[in-house]
Amino acid sequence: MTARKLTYYIATTLDQFIAHEDGGVDGFLATGHHITDYLDSLRAYDTVLMGRRTYEKGYEYGVQPGQPSPTYAHMQQIVFSSQMADSAHPQLQVIREEAASFTRRLKAHPGGAIYLCGGGVLAGALMSAGLVDEVIVKINPVVFGRGLPLFSGLDQTTLLTMLDTKVYANGVLFVRYRVGAGEAR
Repeated sequence: MTARKLTYYIATTLDQFIAHEDGGVDGFLATGHHITDYLDSLRAYDTVLMGRRTYEKGYEYGVQPGQPSPTYAHMQQIVFSSQMADSAHPQLQVIREEAASFTRRLKAHPGGAIYLCGGGVLAGALMSAGLVDEVIVKINPVVFGRGLPLFSGLDQTTLLTMLDTKVYANGVLFVRYRVGAGEAR
């Protein structure tokens, strides 16, 4: 059996921050064809992983505590947190266990592609554990100077192979990488 593919798919600034230090994302372009393409691409995933702060950021967009995000309505939603209360909703699962161990088992079970939504600490842990297969970065035409990094806590150098790019008229650039060195497809 082939392991499920895990893709870290995240918006970032040109200087590689996924949010301001306070978690705010003002400065990212919220409208345009890149948003439509992003939302369409979510159909490829049946599971989404995120950290607690990423999940709670959804409250600003109408997500109710303990409920799944409507943006990911077709996906099983998994939040890694030692602080959040368990959810009674069958589509939202709060995991208190170490993220890499849980994700390794998840990837080994039958299912579709897995979307790693964020944040940088979770992405760093899963990348360090060798569990991320692909990285898609939506580079916004903005520089924050400081903020929450794309990856946090990486303990190794990881080579990437660029698979493709797409440039939007508004200046957003999508770049897709396979984790690991080698020939691009």
